[in-house]
Amino acid sequence: MTPYLILSLIFVAAGLVLLAVVAYLARLVRRHRRALSALLKLAKSDLDPLQLPAAAWPALADGGIKRLDFSGRWFGQPVQGTFGAAPDTSRPFSFKITASDDIRLDFHLYARTDRGEARLFSENLAGVFRLLLETAVHSKMQALSAALAEQARLTLYLQHDLRNLAQWVEWLAADFADARDDSALLDVARRLGIGAPHAAARARHILDATCKRNASVPPALQTIALREAIAQAAEHAGIPVTIEQDAFVLLQRDLLDRSLDNLFANVASLLRQHPGRNISVVISQTDDKVNVRIQIPRLAEIARLPPEKLFEPFASGRPGGLGLGLYQAHKSLREAGGDLLAELHEDNICFMLNLPAAEK
Repeated sequence: MTPYLILSLIFVAAGLVLLAVVAYLARLVRRHRRALSALLKLAKSDLDPLQLPAAAWPALADGGIKRLDFSGRWFGQPVQGTFGAAPDTSRPFSFKITASDDIRLDFHLYARTDRGEARLFSENLAGVFRLLLETAVHSKMQALSAALAEQARLTLYLQHDLRNLAQWVEWLAADFADARDDSALLDVARRLGIGAPHAAARARHILDATCKRNASVPPALQTIALREAIAQAAEHAGIPVTIEQDAFVLLQRDLLDRSLDNLFANVASLLRQHPGRNISVVISQTDDKVNVRIQIPRLAEIARLPPEKLFEPFASGRPGGLGLGLYQAHKSLREAGGDLLAELHEDNICFMLNLPAAEK
């Protein structure tokens, strides 16, 4: 056999080997691409993180993973899972998924082979699976944090609403106890008759929020006569108020009531000790907005908060105050589509409410 023929055979053999290698790699690439595409589709699903291993296993097995093990704790509860055949001596791809002290999971993925490109592709697939899990757990914790924050916000509102309602009951009971004759009792009873529907509406709102009654029905916007709403809130607080003009606004009634309750409750107990001082309200309307100026006497017992601190939560300007009344009044009006600002003067505090007007 001539050297040229031998050399030709060598080149042919090398070409066949190269062709086989290329075909093998092409098959690996196609398999990897198919498995990767199946994993990425799971990223668009809303599966719970604990459901992902089972959902991802067919793609992982198709991509060269022989076995998947995981174990750990999910919000304190032990969890574990196994997919695939018993592992051989291949080195596992291991990683941990943690989220605060609530979630701690250990994952071990074993490739079919511990050599060459097949393991490299399997390792890449395991990395994508890990990112998928981390993203799902992160989304889960974000949703949980948002839900807990909303629950805390509602609890904060309800605590203050309960406080306002309890304060009204306390004042009413004190007025009944102080009544010395039938005339005084009739006067207190008249005030009870006026304020009772208002207090009943507050109680229903608290019950609806705590018992989640009608939770699926969003509160409807109402056309509200502003003069009447302000007068009811002042009567509920047991304080005198003078109101000039009137206008109709389009709001959720509970948000407006909460804002007015918290504005008046901040000074109600003090104004009851100063019979000669009262609150004055001026209502005006410009186009699609209603403006309300509420002037409250700046009594000596009220601490002098700086203007920028007025709506800051837990920054109270009066003894025993929680520092939540003005914060909640501001938040409630913002939720209703309005706004609340304040000006501090030497002898009064002027609150300016900007509200959406009802259509004429």
